[in-house]
Amino acid sequence: MVTRPSLNLTLLALLLAVLASLLDWVPPGQALSLTGSLPILATTLCQLAWHHHHQALARWTGLAILMVLIFALASFLIPEHWIAHAAWNRLAERLIAGSLIVDWRPPLLVILCLIMLIASLLVRTRANLGSPQLQAMTALLLIMQGIETWHAPHLLSLAGSALEQAALWSLLAAQLSGVAANWRDHFPGLKRALSAGVLLTCLTLLFWHQQKTLVESNLRADTQVQSQRLAENLSREIHDHLQAMQRFANSWELQDSLPAEAQWARQAAPYHRDFQYFLNIAFIDTDSRIRRVYPASATNQRLLGRRLFDAQPEGRSAQGEALFSGRIGRTGIIELLQGEPGIIHYLPILDDDSQGPRGAVGMVVSLPVLADTLFRQTNANHFGLSLMTLDQTLAEREAIARVAAWQHRSSIDLDGLSLTLVSRPTLSLLLSRLSRQPVVSLTTGLLLAYLLYMVLFAHHHMASQQRLMVRSNRELRHEVRNRTRLQEEVEWLASHDDLTKLPNRRHFMQVLERHHQTRPLSLLICDIDHFKQINDTFGHLQGDHYLKRIGELGREIIESAGGVFARYGGEEFIACLPSHDAVMARDIAEHLREAIQHLDLRQADGRPLTISIGVTTQMDGELQIDALLQAADEALYAAKAEGRNRVIIAPPPSAPAGSSP
Repeated sequence: MVTRPSLNLTLLALLLAVLASLLDWVPPGQALSLTGSLPILATTLCQLAWHHHHQALARWTGLAILMVLIFALASFLIPEHWIAHAAWNRLAERLIAGSLIVDWRPPLLVILCLIMLIASLLVRTRANLGSPQLQAMTALLLIMQGIETWHAPHLLSLAGSALEQAALWSLLAAQLSGVAANWRDHFPGLKRALSAGVLLTCLTLLFWHQQKTLVESNLRADTQVQSQRLAENLSREIHDHLQAMQRFANSWELQDSLPAEAQWARQAAPYHRDFQYFLNIAFIDTDSRIRRVYPASATNQRLLGRRLFDAQPEGRSAQGEALFSGRIGRTGIIELLQGEPGIIHYLPILDDDSQGPRGAVGMVVSLPVLADTLFRQTNANHFGLSLMTLDQTLAEREAIARVAAWQHRSSIDLDGLSLTLVSRPTLSLLLSRLSRQPVVSLTTGLLLAYLLYMVLFAHHHMASQQRLMVRSNRELRHEVRNRTRLQEEVEWLASHDDLTKLPNRRHFMQVLERHHQTRPLSLLICDIDHFKQINDTFGHLQGDHYLKRIGELGREIIESAGGVFARYGGEEFIACLPSHDAVMARDIAEHLREAIQHLDLRQADGRPLTISIGVTTQMDGELQIDALLQAADEALYAAKAEGRNRVIIAPPPSAPAGSSP
């Protein structure tokens, strides 16, 4: 149901999404472009179509947006060995040169929020299809975005901008305001299912956040170790070349004269070859003049004969240590005579006899060349590097690819002089090494939370339906029993006398029909003597009492003999005795007459109540009900005529004309 508040909130989301698009736009390749705001804008338009009852347009638009978002989510999920991150970047490069896949996909949490909102629209915000759980997960994901916004910087932006988050909140509020009232009928089942789903979603988000933080910390530590190892290797190499040059200087102490140029070149060449960041290796006399230099390049040749005390005054202290004190001297970072920054080590050559300095070996280290040697050990696609002092950048190598926000600082020890190596790993390197496990865990947990909601809601719905069915069945069984009882009562009333509870004439005739082949078959008709006087004297209620007593006694006697005792009408009763001949029937009739006479029932004149009975028996032949009744009735009238209170046996009825004998 579309309400005015839901429509207004969706329009607010549209305004916020447009503002976010305008404020966030930058050319791809520099930063995140419209990756977050454009899908939000498209989702808002889809929701507007849904509000205006353009269901087909909303459905197809939502499916198209959903496919794009799932494709973007796949770039977070698919393992590196299935599709390398470089392959995703090549796809982005085809779209716009210099762009990366991160420029074309929204932040992870924005993707998941949009998927939940669109899925809620596609299921038509129905509670039985999981819309409450989808909207609850959207709210929790938005809360997590707010937390991530204030959290320490991550490798990738996981949350949308403030405007994007506000637009998402507006979309969610619009959906809730339009449908929440319709869920009241499902509240019992909704409460249980939604509580479990929300709890699992919260646990999933907490686990994902912890796992993501751990994975990024490990990745940061790995790149830090790589940078530190690079600095340590260079420090070790500097230490090794100092020891090698010390041996080189010691080798000249046994000579009494100035080294010959060829001899100097021959012995210095291997050291220069091994340590290519040496600009030169020079012999300096006690007057600080350069006497020998290797390699003999034009630049180095121009240095021969120059007095370093004058040409390079910032190095006098180090020169004096070697030339006068006989100790190794080292300059700080100075401007070399070659016009570039560097460090010079002076190693004294001592006289073998006097142990005084005869000169020194000057080892000129070019910091740009040293940095280049260091930089060549790493791939420019993986790291950007800088060699720095406390306040100066000595050399820098920019990364070919875009660098991440992380940077690592490692110390390099140049024989007591500390330099700093700053490494900046590229975004492509880090994303290729980043484990997909946290995103897989998050996506799987959200899916399981949705399925848990669906299972619990369906279980509650089925349980409710089952309870309704059980109640309906119980009511139906009760109704069937009532109807059956009523039917039986109706059938009983149709075949029994309501006063005496005896079978009536109709039922008695059916009994005779069932015994149409039973022979002998005897019939008794009983009539209460002077019953009219009893009614006139004692009243009809007393007469009814007499009828009930006689009915009870007659049933007891006749049914004990295997017959049926019924009320024939008025004060008359009738009995059927299957398989009883005339003698047996007469004995039972006499027993009945005597039993009634001995009842504590009185006639109008005070004498005991009596009955007259007519008996007839058919021994063989086809059953003649009318003839039997007629014969028994005639016998009854004969008993009345002879003075009542007696049993008269009628002759068997004659066979009708045309019947077999």
